[in-house]
Amino acid sequence: MQNRTESLQYRWVILVLCVLCFLFSFITRFTWPPLIPVIVPALDMNMSQAGAFMSAFYLGYVATQIPAGILADRFGVRIILAVCLIIEGFATASFSLINNYEVGFNLRILAGLGSGAVFSSCSRALVEWFPAKEQGLAFGILTAAPSSGILITNILVPFLNMMFGWRGAFQAVGLLTIIAGVLVFFLMKVNYSVDKKREDVLSGLKYIFGNRDLMLLSAAGFFLMWLQLGTATWANVYIKGLGFSVREAGTVMAYYGLGGAIAPLVSGIISDRLGRRKPLVIIAFILVVPVTILFGYQTRLELLYLTGFAGGFSSYLANPQLTVLISQTAGITRAATANGVANCLFQMASLLSPWVIGQVLDFTGNFNYVWWILAAGPLLALLVIVRVYEERVH
Repeated sequence: MQNRTESLQYRWVILVLCVLCFLFSFITRFTWPPLIPVIVPALDMNMSQAGAFMSAFYLGYVATQIPAGILADRFGVRIILAVCLIIEGFATASFSLINNYEVGFNLRILAGLGSGAVFSSCSRALVEWFPAKEQGLAFGILTAAPSSGILITNILVPFLNMMFGWRGAFQAVGLLTIIAGVLVFFLMKVNYSVDKKREDVLSGLKYIFGNRDLMLLSAAGFFLMWLQLGTATWANVYIKGLGFSVREAGTVMAYYGLGGAIAPLVSGIISDRLGRRKPLVIIAFILVVPVTILFGYQTRLELLYLTGFAGGFSSYLANPQLTVLISQTAGITRAATANGVANCLFQMASLLSPWVIGQVLDFTGNFNYVWWILAAGPLLALLVIVRVYEERVH
């Protein structure tokens, strides 16, 4: 437990550590998509299997969400975050040794198991350290990590592939993730007394699953994630199929990642000033549907850059607001568990979307229907979010 002065100062260190954890969670998972065009022919795989590698990550990721959230609420976040990052890094580095689909699939599951603790634990840490009037900014910075991960991997991974091959790329990313886990172990602190006897697990879960607004927010997140993970997995393949190189496809997705990194920061600052989160979520869902479809009709590189940036910005504008709404609805004592449950439900879309799109591509042989299928996600999310009740934060 920290005194007030130390809390005001150290909360920014906590935010940096949480961003580092969340960033590497996304770097490890998104190292795969830019390398699909390289590894698929090397290992004699098909596109359904390539999509299944992303789904495999989310099998592990989803399985860890709720247990990790419960443990973080009861025992704190430091050990959980450190150990899970090290597991994730080890599995990612080991992926460099694979020679067949089956081993790679299992290693992606293991990497997902490590990554699954990050979101709920980081959410709990930020709720502990930041007052409600600053949580939009804090979560905006945190949720810039997914798109920043796309940005970094689409710049870094093609370079690593060119210099060291795809196996060296996975080794480098895995090692950096392990180092991040060690830093978290030594620097992470808590700012809230944890009462291990406060509430039994079943009562907490019953409250969360019985809360109408938490379930509606989880459904909205599911539909948004359907778009985000489908795009992150398959956009590189689409762009390369237009005749562009792996590096050019990576540059387009770097613009996508840049837009997605800027959007949560803008969204968080605006929502803190408004004292409301829901209106920005609604705006984001309205914007992203036509932008996604427009992106799928572009064949010129310059327009792919432009619509890629717009797609990333509109896709990730809602991310911090959903997390803040979930945390504030659940309260500090259940923040990690609630975010673990919500993210578990979010990530069901991550299991389904890459695999479904892979099936569509294998069946049709083209991307004609892909962007319409992905854009249906935020359209359904819009119908859900309007039913959520929100109290104004003063």
